[in-house]
Amino acid sequence: MYKNIMLLMLSGLSCSAFALENGVSIYKHGVESFLGGAVPPPGVHSLVYANYYNADQLNDGNGDNRNIPGFEVSAVALAPRVIWVSEQKLFGGNMVLGAILPLVRMDSKMMGQIERKEGLGDAILEAALGYHHSPNLHTAVALEMYFPTGDYDKNDFANIGTNRYAVEPLYALSFINGRYSADFKAGYIFNGENKDTDYKSGDEFHFDYALGLNFGSYTLGVGGYYHQQIQEDEVNGVSLENSKTRGFSIGPNVKYQVGDWFATFKYEKEIIAENKTKGDSVWLKVIMPF
Repeated sequence: MYKNIMLLMLSGLSCSAFALENGVSIYKHGVESFLGGAVPPPGVHSLVYANYYNADQLNDGNGDNRNIPGFEVSAVALAPRVIWVSEQKLFGGNMVLGAILPLVRMDSKMMGQIERKEGLGDAILEAALGYHHSPNLHTAVALEMYFPTGDYDKNDFANIGTNRYAVEPLYALSFINGRYSADFKAGYIFNGENKDTDYKSGDEFHFDYALGLNFGSYTLGVGGYYHQQIQEDEVNGVSLENSKTRGFSIGPNVKYQVGDWFATFKYEKEIIAENKTKGDSVWLKVIMPF
């Protein structure tokens, strides 16, 4: 069974956006890049993620284009993030608390219908422990909680909120060894139910990755994501056949760093897209210590 096509436009941010009901994960796949597993020094730090996504193709469960007339979705997102890193340690790691509040503008077109949504997406609160095993190896374990703060109306075919809660344990690793950099961030998402539609999205596994070569203040390489839905979706407790979502992206990635300040810029192209939109995204991430 295919997912509800009319509501799928909510994929806006995902495009892999901030929503798996309708083929979109609540996690923004591909968001992390170089140094994604390295917790900053103790103090308060601000990060900003900026993203543009565009897709004119919606795929079925086999990864084939559904050829929906006039289909296109594009989104611009700005997601400020603030984290506090404590000097105190717990289980050997620095304690971290943080919050993310995404701002989204999404334009959706399909079958002659056009809709624009703007506003606050779903908020994220996070708690983590950061470990600096050596100057070259850094890891973090975290728990992120998603809250349905974004605008949502079940009668609209475009939404920037998911109308559900979710919890996600995460593990991240960063390895920097002179010439080489390797980064990995994996998570498992436990999705809650959308009470307005009685739709329960299946659990998901995913990871973001980045591999690069270091040239002084610059790192050049590739990055992207892999995503696999583990369980089928359910409506009113009934499993929906062929409702799992899968995706993979890859593209060029660059980082520039001066002291504790750094910025990453990358382009990602989705190579695999099953039960979701297939498109391209551009990411900018900037970290600024207070």
